[in-house]
Amino acid sequence: MERPPEVIERLRRARGLTQADACLRAGVARATWSSVESGLTAKPHPATKLRIARALDATPSSIWRIRPRPLHLEDIDDPRWEAATRAMARRLDRAGSLEERQRFGDRLVAVLDYADQGSTGARPDEGRWDELWQLASSLVADPESMPIAVVDGRLVERDLDGFTPATRIRVIAAKPRRLPARSGRLRDLVAALGGVPQRRR
Repeated sequence: MERPPEVIERLRRARGLTQADACLRAGVARATWSSVESGLTAKPHPATKLRIARALDATPSSIWRIRPRPLHLEDIDDPRWEAATRAMARRLDRAGSLEERQRFGDRLVAVLDYADQGSTGARPDEGRWDELWQLASSLVADPESMPIAVVDGRLVERDLDGFTPATRIRVIAAKPRRLPARSGRLRDLVAALGGVPQRRR
């Protein structure tokens, strides 16, 4: 994105104007124009902005673009908040360091604790916070201190009592178990899933 000094210079050159010609058209001092175009004056007076823009047949907003207000984690009323918070939490969950994840997760938990008033009956935003609570929980959790993990698609239990630097892992659930179909609903579910293969004896 071009900075305002670059936009001013580009527009001035496109119109075939020297700085002296542009100053005459704008009715500003040459030193003022020069300092704005060089970037020495980053925030010129609004009247100066208007004169410079008119001299270049442009609008002030096309030169000095209005940037959106910065978004903070506490700005839950901002319409951009949910999408930005989800994106940041997912990015940190994927690629953030443990410290970054936990710091953001702790702050998100504090914000959600304030924002989510809990279930008080049927409300239109009843499930609004659920995904964010799950993301916050996954960010705060330290995977190395969790007693159970999934490794290669298998549920495993970590031996956390050991004093070795590397945590030992012991497989505790390697084989799927057959569920007895006792109730009608469970029987229907098993039938819908194509049944459970019978164990050979």
